[in-house]
Amino acid sequence: MSKLIIYDQDGAAVREQQLDRERVKIGRRADSDIPLEHISVSGEHALITTIRNDSFLQDLGSTNGVRVNGKLVKNHHLQNGDEINIAIFNLKYVFEPWVMPESSWPDTVTNTLKQSVMAAAGANATLLEMGVDDNFDLTREMTGNRMFDSPAVGKEATAVAERSRPGMLRLMGGGAGAGKQLELTKPVLTLGKPGIQTAVIGKKSAGYFLTYVEGVSYPLVNGVEVGATPYPLQDHDIVEVAGTRLEFFYK
Repeated sequence: MSKLIIYDQDGAAVREQQLDRERVKIGRRADSDIPLEHISVSGEHALITTIRNDSFLQDLGSTNGVRVNGKLVKNHHLQNGDEINIAIFNLKYVFEPWVMPESSWPDTVTNTLKQSVMAAAGANATLLEMGVDDNFDLTREMTGNRMFDSPAVGKEATAVAERSRPGMLRLMGGGAGAGKQLELTKPVLTLGKPGIQTAVIGKKSAGYFLTYVEGVSYPLVNGVEVGATPYPLQDHDIVEVAGTRLEFFYK
């Protein structure tokens, strides 16, 4: 498995850390997986997420930042030999391939995610896993273009009329499932691949909101990252989660 070699300011290797778990936290706090004792290191400075043979570095909003090979980064897909600089410390990423057994983490991650979503939304929550080549088991074919009728009495009246209609998702792309659609009949729908990237679409009185759950990057709406706060979806927004593109629209 891959590992990090930690060097002090004199260039001496002080320890090695195997990336033998999904998440490894780096920071000044004593309970960090890799504690770095220096005033310039934030309490929770950085996170390394390992998914099978891939490791991703994320700056956790540190005060003094994280550099990889001399370049300031927020998120970075680590490559063999990458040198991470945090304050006075240098950490070298050494890639060592290891094929993770299929049963080692997906079930646990999926069950945990299901439990958290169900707890938040009650028994009406739905978990929907999908990937680039999935059609996420949608059975209703899109038969043609749909006309959206709304009163021409101002933007607010239009918005209210839209919110009274159920939301829909349509799978985009050129795969076998392209064009299939799903009506959002449940209060909560979770999209993505557990352990890679997931997001939740929830219904509120103000409309439908997309909320980031987990992953090394945020979901995209119309090609732009939405961030960690709930994002209000608009008619015909294009949502991208875990490499799958969907169109959100009102029925």
